[in-house]
Amino acid sequence: MDVVAGRNLSTYFDETHIRQILQAVNIVEVVSNYVSLKPRGKEMVGLCPFHDDSKPSLNVNSSKQIFKCFACGAGGDVIKFIMLREQLTFPEAVRLLADRAGIKLPQKRSENKPTGQLDRNELEQLNRWVAKFYREQFENPTTGQTAQNYVEKRQITPETARRFGLGWAPATWDSLKTAAQKADKPTAELIRLGLLIEKEQGGFYDRFRERLMFPVLDALGRVIAFGGRTLGDDPAKYINSPESELFNKSRSLYGLHAAKDSIVKNRIAIVVEGYTDCIMAHQFGLTNVVATLGTALTREHAQILSRYADQIVLVFDSDEAGRKAADRAVEVFFSQQIEVKIVTLPAGKDPCDFLLEKGEKGKKAFEALVQGATEALEFKWKAAKEQIEESDTVGGHRRAVEEYLMLIARLIDNENLNEISEGYLLNRVAKLVGIGNQQVLRSVERYRKSKKPAISGENNEVGPMFDSRGRSEQAILEVLLNRADFFKRVREVVGGAEEFTVPVLRQVAERLWAYFEAGGEGELVEILAGCESTELCKTMMAMVERGEKRGNYEATLEGALKNLDRLKEDQQNEQERGVIKEAEAKYGKEARAALMREKQAKYRPDPRRLPLIVNK
Repeated sequence: MDVVAGRNLSTYFDETHIRQILQAVNIVEVVSNYVSLKPRGKEMVGLCPFHDDSKPSLNVNSSKQIFKCFACGAGGDVIKFIMLREQLTFPEAVRLLADRAGIKLPQKRSENKPTGQLDRNELEQLNRWVAKFYREQFENPTTGQTAQNYVEKRQITPETARRFGLGWAPATWDSLKTAAQKADKPTAELIRLGLLIEKEQGGFYDRFRERLMFPVLDALGRVIAFGGRTLGDDPAKYINSPESELFNKSRSLYGLHAAKDSIVKNRIAIVVEGYTDCIMAHQFGLTNVVATLGTALTREHAQILSRYADQIVLVFDSDEAGRKAADRAVEVFFSQQIEVKIVTLPAGKDPCDFLLEKGEKGKKAFEALVQGATEALEFKWKAAKEQIEESDTVGGHRRAVEEYLMLIARLIDNENLNEISEGYLLNRVAKLVGIGNQQVLRSVERYRKSKKPAISGENNEVGPMFDSRGRSEQAILEVLLNRADFFKRVREVVGGAEEFTVPVLRQVAERLWAYFEAGGEGELVEILAGCESTELCKTMMAMVERGEKRGNYEATLEGALKNLDRLKEDQQNEQERGVIKEAEAKYGKEARAALMREKQAKYRPDPRRLPLIVNK
């Protein structure tokens, strides 16, 4: 079994290929593509890209090939950095780094995957074939005439339609099905992607029928889903592909593949609500526009856009739509530390209609609206003020102000902002509302005091809250993460990872045990390789650092093992006392005496060895 740090990599790649990539890629060079690094001692430092960093908190260690942010806790190897920065899965990050290093990376089939089932790359290729099929139907003068007429009516140029791959799903129930069978494409996988739907009585049919088709591509230009606009009498105007291994609408943005370069250049991402709004914006030269796919802006959307932009501008076709989205926009602003602004178009027009109405002046007129966009915090306050004006009472005024302040307080508290960010926001809110900073601060404190203590689930933090056993388990793992040569000694006392009682420590132990038992030699970069959980990666990096600072590995380990041994013995004694007590309650004092004699005999020295002990 190919294992790096407890991950069964045969699901994706050979261990040798992972090692080859880690050896070929220098983490300093990779991180430098995203962050300006400067030398500090033996390490390189820079502003962390994973939180609002005002002073260099990101440390990159060239000798260990790891990174660590001492503010937000993000850390790991170069694969983990790419996963976090590019929002990729583990195999996607590995492939990206392999491509950069010029390493040919064959993919192995998962042992657990049903025979014949396609992997993610093959599913994307199947989606690409479907997009090509729909495009051919669109371009066909016979089958595609309805779609061509509609696109022309909407004033979308042939060049724009081609650039965005607009297609046509014919009105028949089996056009895709028939084409797929002729091309020997797997029906089961088309069902898996939601492009075909199974009938209750058997067989299947096309999901998209008599619809203008919009292929949805991810940031890397891979076809992950489809949207379809009915040109018939279906009451569902727009439908999208169902969520799949490739597609999650809360994390997907239409047009991102075409917009990301412009967004990076302008540092502003404009978000609209519809496919044609996005397409028309690009046609007018507004190439930093993307669209959500039937959802409000999510934290995941903002997280993805924050890789490219410093500011997000949300465009709505009415004040009511803007008001409904304002709460969400403010929440996104707090969670991602990215500036969010809101624009409402005049006369209830959508962006497509607005641009077409303005004609040649459309681009400048739209840009002027974007420049005059209202900050999300201010937009929300204006909505609160309208509430005040409607109530026209002192009580109504007070309630509106209190509700707004409590919203801000809740968000500040929930997002754990640093002091600088919190101070800036408190000052900004105070100016908007027209009250003193201290009054806003009191609202925050009042909210914090009013909260009931949360019921904690699994403890993912490694710290002083552990009991004596937990602290010993933690110390053992901190030593092993720094000194692999002590693993044999640990195995003498701790049989396996299952003996660790703290859930998060057991996860770390499972990775270490699998790694060492597969012949790993203790390279930290190998131990961290494939750690997809951000929290677990943070925990392991914190443990490495804590163990390194403490040093004195052998004494620390022996002390922890001795304490663990003693605790095991105490636990065993406690169990035996419980058995004796229960026996006495059920069967009387004779049973108790018999068990006590058995216990004493268990720990009494063997008489045959007494002379040896005395002589010694």
